Amino acid sequence: MAWDSSAIRRRQIIKGVAAGGSAFVAGCLGGDGDDDGGSSSGSINFVHISSFEPSANDFKEAYGSQSDATLEVQSTPAESSSSREYYVNQFAAQSSEFDVGMMDVVWPAEFVSAGWASEVDDPENHTDEMLPTPVETVTIDGSLYGMPMFTDANGLYYRTDLLEEAGYDEPPSTYMELVDMAQDIMGQSDEDLNGYIWQGGANEGLTIMWLNWLWGMGGSVRDGDGNLVVNTEEGVQALQHAVDLIHEYEITPESIPSSGTDGNRQTFQQGNTIFMRNWPYAYALFQDDTPVTDNFAVTTMPKAEGHEDASNSCIGGWSLFINSFSQNKAAAQELATYVGTAEAQEKLAVDRSRLPVRAELYEDAYWEDSDTDKPAFLDRFSEILDQTSARPAISNYSQWSNIVYTECNNALTQQKSVQEALDDAQEQIDSDINNA
Repeated sequence: MAWDSSAIRRRQIIKGVAAGGSAFVAGCLGGDGDDDGGSSSGSINFVHISSFEPSANDFKEAYGSQSDATLEVQSTPAESSSSREYYVNQFAAQSSEFDVGMMDVVWPAEFVSAGWASEVDDPENHTDEMLPTPVETVTIDGSLYGMPMFTDANGLYYRTDLLEEAGYDEPPSTYMELVDMAQDIMGQSDEDLNGYIWQGGANEGLTIMWLNWLWGMGGSVRDGDGNLVVNTEEGVQALQHAVDLIHEYEITPESIPSSGTDGNRQTFQQGNTIFMRNWPYAYALFQDDTPVTDNFAVTTMPKAEGHEDASNSCIGGWSLFINSFSQNKAAAQELATYVGTAEAQEKLAVDRSRLPVRAELYEDAYWEDSDTDKPAFLDRFSEILDQTSARPAISNYSQWSNIVYTECNNALTQQKSVQEALDDAQEQIDSDINNA
C-alpha cells in the first residue's frame, strides 16, 4: 500500500488524533543549542523504557562514534505507568541523575504543566518533515517540549501456519470471528495453545485494551457535554467481552489479569499462542530464529459486528524529552536533534520495527535512494495507523487511566461484576476529574 506524506497528513488532520555504524549518524550531530546547562561534551544519561533497550544500545554505539559526548543508557520498569512513576519520583527529588527520558504520547501536558520537561530546540527543522500528530502531541502553547522518536498503533498478531492448517485463509475481522476461530484451532490442535493473549494487568495496557473494544463497538469516553464516561452501555459491553474471553469462551488464559506488554510478546514468541494484540516493536523480535519466524503476520484490530469502519486501534508513540533538572542540557539537546534525523528514523524502522515519525519514510521513493529495502511491516502498519483513535487529551490522564485499569482488572479477576467495577470507576472519575 503506497502511503504518501500528503495522504498521511490529510488523514491524521481529519481524524484529529491526539496524539549502526558511523554512517548512521554522519552529519546528524551539528545542533547549535545555546550554552545553558553545560557543554555538549561529557556524559548524557538516557533513561528509557525497557522495551526500547535494543534501540537505546544502537543509539549508544552510533551516537558515541560521532559525538564528543558519551551516551549512557538505563532502563526503567517494563510498563508505561511504571516508567512514569519512576520519572515522577525523580522529578519530585529534583534529580539531575538523568538528562533525557522517553515521554509517552499521553504525558506531555502533565510533564510541561509541572515544569518537568524543558523546551526542545529544532535547529534543523526536523519536525517540519514529521507526521502532524506526534509533533502536535509535544507542542504546548506553541513551544516544542520533546523530539518525536516513533509513533505506535495496536495490531493483531496471528500465526499464519496455524490458521492455514485449520483451513482459514484470512484472519478474523470481528470479535466473535476471533473467538470462534480460536476455539476451533484450539480444539483441533494436539498442543496446549493459548487462543488470544492481550494486556490485562493493572497498568496502561489494560486501559488501551478496554478502549480498543469500546471503540470497536462504536463507543466513546465522552458524553454529549464532554464529560468523561466509562459506565455506558458500550463501556459495559466492552469490559464484559474481556471477561468472557477468559471465563466463558476460555480462549484467554486466566493469568492474563497479571500480564503486561512484553510478557505477552515473549509468550507469543515461544510458539504456543494463536492471536496476540501488541505494538510494532514485536515484529522485529519475531524475525530472528524464533519458533514463530516466518509463521506470523499482523493485521488490523477486529471490531464488533456492524462496526466494520470503527477506528479502534489506539495511537501511541514516544518522544525524547529533556529533564528540566539536568545539568547537561546542551548535550541533551544534541541528542534530541539526532533522534529526529532521517538516518535515526530509518535505523529504528529497519532494525527495530519502530514506526517512523518522518513522513518520507512511508514513501517508496525514499527507499529507492536507500541502501536497504523498505521494511515490509511499514505497509502493513500504515493501514493500521489509518484506523487509530486517541486516548483522552487531559492533563490528569494518568489519574483517569489508573482508575480505569484498576477497576477493569477487578472485573477480570471477578472481584467485582462488570457493572459494579465501571460504576465504581465512574464515581471516582466524577469526583476526582469531572467535578473537581
